[in-house]
Amino acid sequence: MRKEIVFLLILVLVMNLTLVGCGSKKEEVEKADKDETVLESDEEESAEGITVDKSLLSVDITLPSTLIEDVSDFNEEEYIAENEGIKAAKINEDGSLTLTMTKKKHEEIVSEMKEEVIASLSGLIESEDTPYIKEVEYNKDFKQVMLSVDREAYEDAFDLTPLFVGILVGTYQVYAGEEFYTEVIIKDVDTGVEINSVVYPDALED
Repeated sequence: MRKEIVFLLILVLVMNLTLVGCGSKKEEVEKADKDETVLESDEEESAEGITVDKSLLSVDITLPSTLIEDVSDFNEEEYIAENEGIKAAKINEDGSLTLTMTKKKHEEIVSEMKEEVIASLSGLIESEDTPYIKEVEYNKDFKQVMLSVDREAYEDAFDLTPLFVGILVGTYQVYAGEEFYTEVIIKDVDTGVEINSVVYPDALED
């Protein structure tokens, strides 16, 4: 899969999950708007160019133009009105998109996204599409995800699970302001022998 297609998939996941987490109380947003106190920010940039800038009261997330296919029909006021908790949505001169939200809202969204990642990983176990996956394990922030499989069935299948996991986990990591890194390991459920491993985002550059 070409890298630009993967970028587009990541953007779709990010924007969809943004909509899921927009449910804070109106008074909390208004209170944050009135407080003009500014402390030093904590700015981090992922390997894919998504910038997360955290201050005391708000978080700015900037998606680079490489992740945005077409913004000609994007309506900032309409987007803000439809997404409670998003304070601003600005298309920049370089074509990037900056979303501004309260810090509390960002934490809520990241928490929602983490739950979605966990649910999605659990859903791989003996699902209709991946019946050969028997166990799923992961460590903190999903830096490593281990899939235990029925080896024979796995090797007979056309499996794109590592790519799916890489995109899913990467989306969560960059949106949380962390480094995009995860190693997806496939091992034989019966013997524990490693069958394959893929590191993302390195694999997207191949």
